[in-house]
Amino acid sequence: MELLELLRGAGKQDSRKDSALRIQEERRCILSAHSDFFIREAYKTLRTNVTFSLAGEGTSRVVVVTSALQGEGKSVTAINLALSFAEADKKVLLIDCDLRRPKLGRLLDLSSLAGLTNLLLDPSLLEKSILKRYNTIDVLLPGDIPPNPSELLGSDRMKKLLDRLREKYDCIILDTPPINIVTDAVVLAPQTDGVLFVVRANQSERGAVIHAVGQLEYTRAKLLGFVLNGVDPEQSGYGRYRYKKYRKYDYYSYRYRHGCADGYGRQSGQERAEP
Repeated sequence: MELLELLRGAGKQDSRKDSALRIQEERRCILSAHSDFFIREAYKTLRTNVTFSLAGEGTSRVVVVTSALQGEGKSVTAINLALSFAEADKKVLLIDCDLRRPKLGRLLDLSSLAGLTNLLLDPSLLEKSILKRYNTIDVLLPGDIPPNPSELLGSDRMKKLLDRLREKYDCIILDTPPINIVTDAVVLAPQTDGVLFVVRANQSERGAVIHAVGQLEYTRAKLLGFVLNGVDPEQSGYGRYRYKKYRKYDYYSYRYRHGCADGYGRQSGQERAEP
């Protein structure tokens, strides 16, 4: 029994070490003054196209960032999109809406006693819940992990909170869990202005992506386009890469290279999407 407990303890320690290494690796993918020129330009293109896609939707925009499965890079994409909007002198709020396995706090090295769930129960906590990062974007962490994430995100309280936040921010980016894992992003999407769907080159599975997009279409959510990350520019060719399997949806496809996954891992046994 003692040996078994020692082995379990060693396994947990190795798991924590691997998780810390993944976080460090992903932090290097967050935009900075030293980021690769083409990555920065790709996010500027993404920002511009999102802005034009939502023209006429009002002065404040709420955008969901999600994916089909785990490990496809949505959290880093959400952070970088928020930073890109901030570079355009927009007042930006980044919200971690993953109320099951939140990640933005670890990526941004932030912590808070109050977050989204606490704010939904007590709106007076707004000022205490908002954190600053990089002196450019505001961040709202998940707060206490609730037993009913989907119900909270799809509630009238969430809608009222977003309406209140629209009055304070030009752009609100919501990082949400993968659609094929839980329904959180699907129930939240109709309350927003649009959805950016993250796929990862040579990893995202075609059937999984089509299934997830179908769920969004069922709720009549506005799909703004696909963000294709992890692209090898030597194989794809800058400016020529196309995600052909998804072209039938007629959505935009945005690209950046060396994208980082979000550390969830991924399912196997299904057909992978190939460029």
